[in-house]
Amino acid sequence: MKDFKNYNKEELLNTIDKISIEKIQNCVVTKFDNRVINTSNVSNRYEIFDIVKYIKDKIELIEKNFTITKYNFKLTRGQQSLTLLSDSIEIGGVDFHKSFYILNSTDKSRRLSFNAGLKSDKFYSIGMNNAGMNKKHLTGVTKAAEQASIGLDSETFDQQIQSLKSLVGHRIRFSKIRQIILGDKEEIPKINHRKFDAFKNSYAGYDNKIGLTTEQHQQLNQESEKITTVQHDFYLDAFWSFQMYLRLFNKQDAHIIKNETERIMKMTQWAVRNAVLESLGI
Repeated sequence: MKDFKNYNKEELLNTIDKISIEKIQNCVVTKFDNRVINTSNVSNRYEIFDIVKYIKDKIELIEKNFTITKYNFKLTRGQQSLTLLSDSIEIGGVDFHKSFYILNSTDKSRRLSFNAGLKSDKFYSIGMNNAGMNKKHLTGVTKAAEQASIGLDSETFDQQIQSLKSLVGHRIRFSKIRQIILGDKEEIPKINHRKFDAFKNSYAGYDNKIGLTTEQHQQLNQESEKITTVQHDFYLDAFWSFQMYLRLFNKQDAHIIKNETERIMKMTQWAVRNAVLESLGI
């Protein structure tokens, strides 16, 4: 994968050992190789987090059940992130890697995150039951971080893999995807309409391949907030739709990706149900 190095544990740990973080009164100072790279003012509730020890501990834990093959470590002023890739698995012609993601910030810009999920070249998917946590750097963050990886074992990815496999070869109605993305709140947040519009835009150029009528094509290009009811419904490939939706959040924080994975994975029950109904001619 682009931007990833072949896993070299010694090299990675040597880099991580150059990080030092200390709190001096109400100021957090981040150093790399004894050079100050960031200072941030914080409140009394801010709890300093030993990201160096945490990464080392998590590497040891992960290596007990998984073989790490590649890694990507980024240090940008007050942010530190590490992604570890393990076994690869092919689903529907797409190559995924079992992956582990750790993000920390000492400039208050990002939440502390530890998540496990499936990563492809284009997007990252975090399953509902996978080990993980996302928490602000306030009192209790260290304890929460330690508890996040309890139960991390070879079965961590099983449910997520089965859910993705269940989408392959199935179709889902345009109206049902819209319902899933917009949510079931009586007053739909505008952000959800924007998500659906962005999703529809990803189908540009693809709509000709599924033989849309003029009315269906116009509906696909209509703004979400102006669609009161889907009058000209049609089917879309469920697995392809899953991929297109999560690509929208590829550069977002893990907690956002996790939430959106949970949202779009609601397709599974409807994709399978559609197949049953079609087989019955309903």
